[in-house]
Parts: sequence; structure tokens; C-alpha cells
Amino acid sequence: IRHWRTCMIFIDCKNEEIIQVSDKTRIDVSGTFVSGDAITEIEIQPSASDNFISVFNSDIEQWYLDWAYDSSGTKVISVRATDGTDTVTTTFSIECVSSADDNLYSNDNQIFQIETELKKYIPQGRNSYKNIHREAQSRIINYLDRKNINNGSTGLPYAKDELNLAGELSKWSLYESIYMIYTDLFLSGGEKFQAKMEQYRLLRNDERDRAMIRIDKDGDGNFDPKLDVAQDMKTFQMVLR
Repeated sequence: IRHWRTCMIFIDCKNEEIIQVSDKTRIDVSGTFVSGDAITEIEIQPSASDNFISVFNSDIEQWYLDWAYDSSGTKVISVRATDGTDTVTTTFSIECVSSADDNLYSNDNQIFQIETELKKYIPQGRNSYKNIHREAQSRIINYLDRKNINNGSTGLPYAKDELNLAGELSKWSLYESIYMIYTDLFLSGGEKFQAKMEQYRLLRNDERDRAMIRIDKDGDGNFDPKLDVAQDMKTFQMVLR
């Protein structure tokens, strides 16, 4: 009588798609499982030039690796798991970019200058809010495109390096980022953050409107980076009453 082995190992890896050089990121394989048996070892190789590192623990929630890359490029992550009989290896990729190529419009120092408390809310597995600044950048580009401020020669949204206008976009990106952070904190059950969330939503909207005027400086619906128009920046009071 032949007995067929029916156990199968399913590797699950959660990792960021883009990370900046030297920025901390978490490679989470806690969703990995085997049907009909138990995982006895699970290892992560952060890139082809690194060794496999065991993350096995009796607590499955500890199956992760916090890492930082010291060079840019596409990094291939390999995850190897075994149940003592069968071994499966699956690969995943993460894009690591330089600060210059990332070209973010705001940064953590700006956040902490006005909201020091947010230092303690950086998520586990990270050491910065660069992922939030990157999402703010994406939202800005998408918003401009929806308002028909795009690359007129192609009709496509502007690339991030075509919008390298720190004066016009930095505060918009800053308030967008803080708004997203407080929104996440509020949705996670922190009702005390609701007022802050609303405060930065209004600040974001105000600065977005101002940035739109500065970017489309002659009001013709086109991006006007070379027109010299003074920037009348409003000073916002951060004190929540």
C-alpha cells in the first residue's frame, strides 16, 4: 500500500514594495503555514548577497526580520521553510532607492518640529515615516492629475522628479503626512486623536489650495514652474484649543 504525503507548505511574505537606503523595514513571514503538519524551521535571506537568517520561534507572530539595505537596487528576498520532510523556497522583491531618487517632498524633522509626540508612534519594524511621506507624494501627484495639472505633452501625471518644487509642495506634503498618521491612530481606536486628525485635514486642504494657485500661477490650468510669483505663506497655529 502506497501512502501519499499530502502536506503542502504555503509561504506568505509581507514586505514593502519600496524602501529608502538605510531605512528600517520589516520582512514578515508570520502568515506562512503548512497543511496537515507544522513548520519546523523558517529562514529569510534579505538579498542574494546575504545569508539565510532563521526567524523560527514558538510564537508565530515573531516570524519576521527587521532589516535595512545599504545600497539601492532591486533586492530579491528568499524565504525558506520546512516541516522536517519537505522544504520550500519562495522569492519576493523589494525596490531600494536613494534619498535623491525617492525625492520626497517632506521629512520627519518637519513632523517632529510641530508634533513631537509622533516620535513614539512610529510603527514597529520601522524607524521613520518615510513610507508616509512617499504616500503623501503619490496623493499630491494624483490630485494634481485629477485637476488636469499634468504633463501636457503626454497627458500623463507628472513624475515625482518633474515636481521638484520644495517651496510649493513641502507644506502640502507635511500636512498630508501628519493627517494620514493621525487618521491611522484614530482608526486604531485612539479617539483622542480625532481632533488632531481634523485639524491637519483642514491645514492640508488650506495648503493644498495655496499650492494649487502657486503651481498653476497664471490660472490657465497648466503647470507653470518658471513663473516668478511671490509665495504668501500663512503661519498656522498648532496649538489645539
